[in-house]
Amino acid sequence: MRKMQILITALLSLLSAAALFAQTHTGVAGALPETLNRNFNPALHQQKADAAAPLFQTFGQTDVIGFNGALVNYGGGSNLHYQWPLQKDLTATLDLSFIYLNLDNPFLPFYTRYNNSGDVMLVPFFLGLRREVWREHFDGVLPYLQVGAGPLAGMTFPYGYNFWQSLRYSTTTWTIGGFIGAGFNFAIDKKTVGLIDFRYNLMMFPEQVGPRANYSGPAIAFGVLR
Repeated sequence: MRKMQILITALLSLLSAAALFAQTHTGVAGALPETLNRNFNPALHQQKADAAAPLFQTFGQTDVIGFNGALVNYGGGSNLHYQWPLQKDLTATLDLSFIYLNLDNPFLPFYTRYNNSGDVMLVPFFLGLRREVWREHFDGVLPYLQVGAGPLAGMTFPYGYNFWQSLRYSTTTWTIGGFIGAGFNFAIDKKTVGLIDFRYNLMMFPEQVGPRANYSGPAIAFGVLR
């Protein structure tokens, strides 16, 4: 419980810092930081707010699809993202991810052969809820908190085969996984929204998948939504 409280506090702090950075480093070149714009440059502040408001209003009321690239503690992957509104500031999300983990160790080849596994692919299919927060505090940036869960597949590819052969002889283990996290969307153009997403994934298998059974850890994703 204590670790979860620390994690949530760290996510909220990271979200605030990242959103503030995006807010003060995007927009018009040479513009003052947002807090100064509010007080000393209200015309520019209002101009930026008016430009982003229609996009985020539409973004929160319609279905959105996107593609993200992600970095996790053991590798990287891609993510297909779909979301649809439930009510004001509350959105349902559906994520299908393909996380590729190259576990070959060129310095310890005997270890890889001994475990008879070269690569692992994790395929989480998570349904989640996303709550938009602090909407009125930022212009052009839309922070959110999120949580989700769903089926998780762990595919193990045997060592010593080419791709198609290893796919043929691969084994799959299923479990239930989940995540908790935060992030923010930011306006790119009149129809496109960018995404920076921070998560802690809970991915534990009942048996060993490759060299380990627990692939839980932090992840960060970057992407675009339309």
